[in-house]
Amino acid sequence: MAPQDFELPPKLFAARLTRPDRDRTSAGRLLDGFPGDIAALRRHVGYYQTYHISPSWPGLVVCSCARIFEDGGAIRVKSIERIHDAANEIHQFSKYVGLVTFWRNRIFITERSVGQQPMLSQTILIPFEVHQRVYLRGTTMGVSWRKENLPYASRMIWRHIGQEPDLRQMLSRCGVLPFSSRQLPATVRSFLDTPDAEVLTVPTDY
Repeated sequence: MAPQDFELPPKLFAARLTRPDRDRTSAGRLLDGFPGDIAALRRHVGYYQTYHISPSWPGLVVCSCARIFEDGGAIRVKSIERIHDAANEIHQFSKYVGLVTFWRNRIFITERSVGQQPMLSQTILIPFEVHQRVYLRGTTMGVSWRKENLPYASRMIWRHIGQEPDLRQMLSRCGVLPFSSRQLPATVRSFLDTPDAEVLTVPTDY
């Protein structure tokens, strides 16, 4: 609140009490960081199949799908994670929404899960190379689903599949895959299945 706010009409004054001016808050300064270089981000708009390793499914690759799109001057992302784990009788369907920004030749993606117990995650990707317009490589940080919400970090790779893909087919690929799966592209396998691609988690013995 500022002194001049007391001179506002009653309705505006009440609105200011319940919804402070965003530009005067730390949150407002944070949101000023989005979308960054929007011209650079527009080259990455489209649908993706995403792959990472999660401690919830050791030794398996989690395959999800995502869409990066422009909306009202912002670059947004929507992701879907669908997992059918027959061995453990788990059927998981999760949705995520978020914002994307581009700074210092890196793509930063911040997402929140949609549901009664939301979680936040952060992904940092390296943009397409000059002669390679398919894969975005980087790191994702979040919390494990079946490991007491322990924080973890893992390599992540996004495979661009176009502007108007077959959405049903894209969703059908989602799930947990062994490294031997034919559904796993060779580039994805080599990026994730290396000694350096360790999944880092917080120790539980503190």
